[in-house]
Amino acid sequence: MKKRLLAMTALALAALMPSLSIAGESDSCKGCHNGSVSPSFDTLKSKYKTVDELVAAAKNSKNDMMKPVQANEAKLKAAAEEIMKQ
Repeated sequence: MKKRLLAMTALALAALMPSLSIAGESDSCKGCHNGSVSPSFDTLKSKYKTVDELVAAAKNSKNDMMKPVQANEAKLKAAAEEIMKQ
């Protein structure tokens, strides 16, 4: 009985794992881009009219907190697309 319960729990956990890992690219940006630390998403949307403009601005930012994401253009583009949709 314990083995069956353990197996069913492991199977349920494995089935739920992909849905737990699905998060938007812009979710990792929300911590700083809240209006107090960095410009909010609404400010970014009003300042930059296209995804490409927002990506270029992010890549050219001199803020040290942007350094880890500046090298990943695909992630920047995906986050910018999500921000512009909101």
